[in-house]
Amino acid sequence: MASRKPSVRHPSHSHPLRGHKAQVEEEIICSGCDLDLIGAAFKCTKSECDYFLHKSCFELPRETRHKAHPDHPLTLLYSPPYESTYTCDACGEYGSGFTYNCSICQYDVHVGCVSMPESVEREGHAHPLTLLYRSPYQNGLIFNCDVCQETVPDNLWSYYCKECDYGTHLHSCVVEEEEEEEEEPIRGGGGSGRGSTNSGGNKGGRGSAASELAAMLEAQREMEKMQIELHMEMQRAKIAKKARKACLKLI
Repeated sequence: MASRKPSVRHPSHSHPLRGHKAQVEEEIICSGCDLDLIGAAFKCTKSECDYFLHKSCFELPRETRHKAHPDHPLTLLYSPPYESTYTCDACGEYGSGFTYNCSICQYDVHVGCVSMPESVEREGHAHPLTLLYRSPYQNGLIFNCDVCQETVPDNLWSYYCKECDYGTHLHSCVVEEEEEEEEEPIRGGGGSGRGSTNSGGNKGGRGSAASELAAMLEAQREMEKMQIELHMEMQRAKIAKKARKACLKLI
C-alpha cells in the first residue's frame, strides 16, 4: 500500500494541509491570493474543507520590505485587516485573502502584486516597461492606460516607458474586439502623445494570443468579484445568526 503524503501546518488554517497537484479541470481557487490554482499546491486534509494554497502562497515570508512603501515593513496577514475585504493599494482591486499590510499607514497590497517584476516586455512595444508606484505625470496631468484608454489613479502602480510616453495598468487590460478590428497601422515607438487628454485608438497591434490572455484575466477578475460578494453575504448571514441567538437568550 502506498504511503500517504505527510501533512503540514500553516498558520492561516486550523487543519493540517497535504501536498496536492492541482489540475485545470478542478477549477480550484487559492484561499491565499484568490486566484486560479494550477500545479503545486497544498490542500486541507479534511474532506469537507475546501481550503487550498499555492505552494508559493504557502511559502510567503511573514514580513517584507518594498520600494513602494519604504518607511515601514509590510506584514503578511491571512485575512483582511478591516472587514471581510480590503482594497489593494497597488492595483486598486478588492481582496479577501492574504495581504501584505502596514498597520501604521493602513496600506495593503495583494500578495500577487507585491511580487510584480520591476520591468516587463509587452508585445507590440519596442522597449521594456518600468514599474512605477504612482503616476508618471505631475502638475495635475492625467495618466491614461494606452491599452484600455481608462484613467489610472495617481496613487496606483503602473508600467511605463518614459522614452515613448507609453504606459499601462499594473495588470493586463482588455481591449474590446471592435477596437482590435479597427486597429490602426503599427507606428514606430508606440508613443501616446498624452497631456491632460488622450486620443483614442488601439496602440501597438497585439496578437490574438495576447487578446485571449486579456480575456482570460478579465474573466478571472469577474470570478474574484463574485467570490468577494459571496463571502460578504456569508459574513452577513453569520452576523444575523449570532444576533438571533442573542435575542433568544434574552427571552
